[in-house]
Amino acid sequence: MSEETAEAAVDEPFLMSIVNVNSLPGGDTVLFGRIERGSVKAGDDVEIVGAGKSLPATCAGVEVDRTAAEGGDGKAVAVLLRGIAAKDIELGQVLAKPGSFTARTTFKANIYVLSADEGGRDASITSGYRPRFVIRGGIIDGSIKLADGIDRATPGENTDLTATLDREIVLVEGLRFSFQHGPGIVARGAVTEVVS
Repeated sequence: MSEETAEAAVDEPFLMSIVNVNSLPGGDTVLFGRIERGSVKAGDDVEIVGAGKSLPATCAGVEVDRTAAEGGDGKAVAVLLRGIAAKDIELGQVLAKPGSFTARTTFKANIYVLSADEGGRDASITSGYRPRFVIRGGIIDGSIKLADGIDRATPGENTDLTATLDREIVLVEGLRFSFQHGPGIVARGAVTEVVS
């Protein structure tokens, strides 16, 4: 593991989605993910947040994936942690600057409901719908309530809603997610406001 610094929007606290976890011989753990904001380097104190946990750790090394396609999701990186067991980390959690982010469950969002031609289904979404939310590589059950005055969101439409997840994760404005129904994706959206 190199002594690189990995960064995205450096004027904000460090936040990295965890999309894969690898256990190394000797008990060390490597987290793979994308930096959403901030920067991290070897020696930095960090914490794993989400799923009802807050685990302190120290970054022992960072490697930037220079082969990953450039995009708006930030740099793909591998972060080496010592003293944290891979079994204690779940997909959908984040690695962050200590004390900078709190896990939440409720947010407002705008979604686009996919039509059958786009890989979705020919069914409207209504308040009370309980999709499986795909967020940062993790799958979380939850429920939705459509905005006041809207009784259904039909395929091919955008709509506003409030979502409540069954477990806490770190939510930030602009965070992208999708609704999974069975084996397929039925809607895609982004967080517009973190509520609680």
